[in-house]
Amino acid sequence: MASALVLGERGCGLTTFVGLLYTAQVRLGTENADEFRFHAERESIRQMEAVYGELGAGRFPAADVDWEQHPLSFVFGFRRGHIAWFAGGGGSGEQGFSTVRFQVGGMPAEIASELRDHDAILDRVTQNLLRSPIQIPIVDGAWLVPDHSSIAALPLARYDQHLAVTLDLLRKFLASERDRRARQMFPLFVVTKFDQVRLETLKSIGAPSRAPGDWTPEARSEVGRQILRGYLPATAEFLSRASKDGVKLAEPGWYFSGLQTEEKGEEIRILRRRISPFSGWEPEYPFEEYRDLLARIGELAGRLPVEPDD
Repeated sequence: MASALVLGERGCGLTTFVGLLYTAQVRLGTENADEFRFHAERESIRQMEAVYGELGAGRFPAADVDWEQHPLSFVFGFRRGHIAWFAGGGGSGEQGFSTVRFQVGGMPAEIASELRDHDAILDRVTQNLLRSPIQIPIVDGAWLVPDHSSIAALPLARYDQHLAVTLDLLRKFLASERDRRARQMFPLFVVTKFDQVRLETLKSIGAPSRAPGDWTPEARSEVGRQILRGYLPATAEFLSRASKDGVKLAEPGWYFSGLQTEEKGEEIRILRRRISPFSGWEPEYPFEEYRDLLARIGELAGRLPVEPDD
């Protein structure tokens, strides 16, 4: 199966992203029971259901999980060409499914640097993780401030350096792949807390006034480029190298996440909607963004070479 590595730091909305990704798969799995599948070990299921339960009840998760200490792993399966929202193609796994293993975990820049210099001592599981061709960097929308002069003092500046180092580490491992088809990087950025981005910032990055789900592909790409240039210069410089050491970098994809909230006394609650015609509730979030993200990942799962199981 192919693998996707989710990259983020505590406080950036990573825990909520994981919960919303799980929320989206619950809906897709219900609506497309035999075409889209999910699997995880018991501990990962427990972690995700705890976050999912909080979001479904209209509450934010109590705190970001320390993913460095509590890594998460789960698998999505996509049946080729059967789902209306998934137009992918390519190789398939058991029973005609293309599969992607998601890994969520913390990797501080200093650890990434050490791994880059001492890769010979890594176990096979870690090496396979670092050969993930799909990267999902999380960008905290609350860090996108209008005044660029203050960016250097924000956590975003440190995260930018961290992300560039980590992506370069992944490039190194992908360069060692024997199969040329595997020497590719597909960065899919997710901007969390997009509902909190200030109007001045939205104007400065050229964001259309409509919701991201109504943006044209061209507008979406341009907003992403403006975020890279203005807020993630080290990462932008890395991504500007279309090919290095035989590894091809795909054009980054951009997805925008947020939650609709209301004030309940002194507490901020997440608005909820009933899943119709199915029972149950889910938070008010941009489902279409997550559906499209999963569709892109499913398409890549069908194109990338199948990795041997550990």
